[in-house]
Amino acid sequence: MSEITADEVTPLVSISNRTLSRTDQRTPFQRNLAVYLILFSAGFERLAFYSLAGNLTFFLDSKLINWRFPHTIIAPLIFLGTSYISALIFAWISDGRLGRAKTILIGFIFYSIGYTLMILFANEHMHQNWCPIRNNTTEIPKSDFFHELCIEYILPTLILTAIGVGAVQANMAVFGADQVREQRHRTRYFDIYYAAVNTGGLLAFGAIAYLQINKDYFIGYLVPGVLLLLSFILFLLGYKYYIHVRPEDSVITEFLPIVINAFQSWRNQRRTQVGIINQNEPVVETEGDSTDYLSFTVSRPSWSFLDYAKAENNGRFPDGIVNDIKSLRRIIAVFLLLTPYWLLYVQVETTFIVQGAHMKLPTSFRRMPVVWLSLANQIIIIVTIFLLNTFVYKRLQASGRSFPINTRIVIGMISAALSMCMAGTVEIFRQNICKTQNFTQIIAGKEYVAANMSVFFQFPQYVGIGLSEVFTSVASLEFAYLAAPQSAQSLIMSLRFCSAGLSSFFGSGIVGLLSIENGNHTTENYHNDDRYYSYFFILAGLQLVFVLVFVECNRKFKILKVPNHHRNLRHFLSSNSETRTT
Repeated sequence: MSEITADEVTPLVSISNRTLSRTDQRTPFQRNLAVYLILFSAGFERLAFYSLAGNLTFFLDSKLINWRFPHTIIAPLIFLGTSYISALIFAWISDGRLGRAKTILIGFIFYSIGYTLMILFANEHMHQNWCPIRNNTTEIPKSDFFHELCIEYILPTLILTAIGVGAVQANMAVFGADQVREQRHRTRYFDIYYAAVNTGGLLAFGAIAYLQINKDYFIGYLVPGVLLLLSFILFLLGYKYYIHVRPEDSVITEFLPIVINAFQSWRNQRRTQVGIINQNEPVVETEGDSTDYLSFTVSRPSWSFLDYAKAENNGRFPDGIVNDIKSLRRIIAVFLLLTPYWLLYVQVETTFIVQGAHMKLPTSFRRMPVVWLSLANQIIIIVTIFLLNTFVYKRLQASGRSFPINTRIVIGMISAALSMCMAGTVEIFRQNICKTQNFTQIIAGKEYVAANMSVFFQFPQYVGIGLSEVFTSVASLEFAYLAAPQSAQSLIMSLRFCSAGLSSFFGSGIVGLLSIENGNHTTENYHNDDRYYSYFFILAGLQLVFVLVFVECNRKFKILKVPNHHRNLRHFLSSNSETRTT
């Protein structure tokens, strides 16, 4: 059998046991130093990222910026979408051109420049010099997104920062794994990496969010900005101790030449009526690294048009490179089917926050940032993964069973859909209560019309999203590692980010449609608009439809199968934090 199913593999994340291009000559101290510098760098970088992304909606809605709803949601979605899409581009650059370390350094440069500009925008004096407040008596602000105050500076800055984020998150986790591959005793790298990334997230959503809401956004961005610079410095300090895996020709680089050569080979065989392939009989590949990737021809399961480019079929490319190209079809199919899930996932950092701002904060925690509820999301991730690895997976492994990837993905999708249903139900009750029992509360100096309904009613929807991350996001990360060709490790990881980016742009479009003009009035008051609880139920329905599509595609086309040459694996643990972003 030339393939195994990803479902047959038990660990959360696995990575192939490939040898490095050269012997590791580092001392044990240098090895450990390289690994821990990367871990600390990743932790501080994630802290900076979540400090910007977590409260970006409130920053744009603050008195200083004063953007209107739903533009305060659309801009963060564009930011997240750009960071995920750019990850795909920089993954190709790192795999096939510059290598991971240089790509990360370039990303840090873009990242730091963009973050510095965001810090300056948060300074009231600098902001007023660059973006003077409109005179309401002489100028009526337009409702169009591109006419918001200072958008000609803020939006390009967010995009520049997101590009830097994409370059770093596409390569940091894989580059760290490169440093420990020859240390067979250190099989828990991703465990520590997971802890570092989530610690950064917890600090960002906890302490930094408190500074931003109750003190000042300038201070709230300055502190993580300094830590981002520290992250950059830490990464540079270990540069001479890192193992640098030489970049190879990326599958993206070879894609067009292989397609062209396959066509030429096919045409030549048709012309001469002589070919290695007998069109009346199915061809079965018997080589150990052959693959069966999402073929839609039932009678010829191992054959693909791209096989004409193989040297054995009078093409000019080795079998391995052609098989790597073929593998992309299966992987792309999986991540395209996951796109609706990421659309639900990004609601944690957008609509959930807006909804919470229009609910009653507890009296004893008047200064509590609404984003603190998202801490429940991360705590659920930490606790659930700990319980799964401590009890569930060990018991299953001891009994010779596993928790299949497709099962975990489906469970996570359903959990996300239920989370949206809970959010929609909360929104219905909140709007009904707001009609008769409402009051004004102040968050970060901005007044919000809130319903007399506790913000803690949001807790179940955060739990639902957290559970979905544990299953769907982590399982998709495992599949990305299992299915990745050697020449495209960063690229395959970035396909996950790319599908999340597509969902973010799609989500910004949906929110924009919900705010279309009605006559000369644009809906800006979230607190009493029926369309926004419908939004949650639409997302839930979309996800349930794609659950059925995903199950059927996997049943019919076996999209979660993994090449046989990835059978020998080393086991690691990781989390979806890379989705958010590593």
